[in-house]
Amino acid sequence: MVVVTKKILYCTIFFFFCNSINSSEILDFETEIFIGDIINQIKKENKTNKDIKFKIIANNNINAFVDQNNIIYITSGLIENCFDYVALLAVVAHEVGHIDNNHIIQRKLNIDKIKKINNFSNFSIIAGSLIAGNTELMNTILLSSAGTTSYHINFSKDQEREADIYSLNTIMGMGLYSNSIIELLKTIEGQGFNKGLTKEKIKTSFHPYFEERIDIINYLKQTNHPNFDIEKNKQFKFIQAKFLGYNANVKNINKLPDPYKIYAYSILNARKGDLKKSLTELNKLILRNKNNTFLIETKAD
Repeated sequence: MVVVTKKILYCTIFFFFCNSINSSEILDFETEIFIGDIINQIKKENKTNKDIKFKIIANNNINAFVDQNNIIYITSGLIENCFDYVALLAVVAHEVGHIDNNHIIQRKLNIDKIKKINNFSNFSIIAGSLIAGNTELMNTILLSSAGTTSYHINFSKDQEREADIYSLNTIMGMGLYSNSIIELLKTIEGQGFNKGLTKEKIKTSFHPYFEERIDIINYLKQTNHPNFDIEKNKQFKFIQAKFLGYNANVKNINKLPDPYKIYAYSILNARKGDLKKSLTELNKLILRNKNNTFLIETKAD
C-alpha cells in the first residue's frame, strides 16, 4: 500500500459543508482491482458505458464523492466502516448514479450561472432571491460564496434521492441486499452528531435526512438475496483488515473475526516495529490462504 500526499478539498457525502484538508491518495493494487470490479458490475447492471475513474484517499471520515471530472473519491474511513462488500457497493453505486444521470453537468451549469450572477452586488442577489422566493438559487449562492471549487459538486436533494434509488435498484437488480447499508447510514449519522451536527442542521443540507433514506431502503429492499458472494466478501474483509491495520484502528480491528483480525494486527505490529511477531502471523495466514497472493505482497511490504 503506497500513500501519496496531496491537498484536496472534500465534502462529506451526506453533509453540505466543505473543508480544506490535507489528504493522501492511497495506491493499493488489491483495493484498486476490487473497487474497479465493483464499478464494472454496477455499469453492467445499469447498461452504461461511461468512463468512470476513482481514487482512494486516506481520511477517517466515512465518505465518497464525485468531482466535476467524473472522478469518484473513496475514503479509507468508508472502507474501514462497511460491515460487508454490499454496503461499499451501494455507496459506490450512488456516486455512479450521479455520473450516469448527468447530475454533474446540471450542477456545473448552475454554478456557471451563479458565477455570472456574482458580478452583481450581493445585496441585489439576496434581495432578488427573497422576492422571487427562489430558495434553491439562494442556497447555491451561499454555497458559491463559501467557496465552490472544481473538486466537489454539491447535488440537490432531488438528485440525491435519484442517486439513492439508482443505488438501490442496482443492488436489487444484482439480487443483493444487506442490513449493512442501514448500519452504515447510522454510523455516518453518529459521526455527524459527534461533530456537532444536529438533526436541524442536517435537514437544511443538500442531502435527504437519514430517516428518509432508511425508509427508502426498507421500502425497496427484497426478502430473498441469493447472490451474496461469500468469496467476494472474504476478499473485501481482507482489504478492510489491511486498511484498519495501517490506520491502527484498534476499535474496529477488535470487531473483526479471525482470520481478518490476525491480518490487521500483523500489519499493526509491523508498523510498531515488531517484525518477528508480524511475520509469524502472516506466515500462518499465507499457509491457510494459499490462493490469496496479496498476503504475500503484504509480507513483502
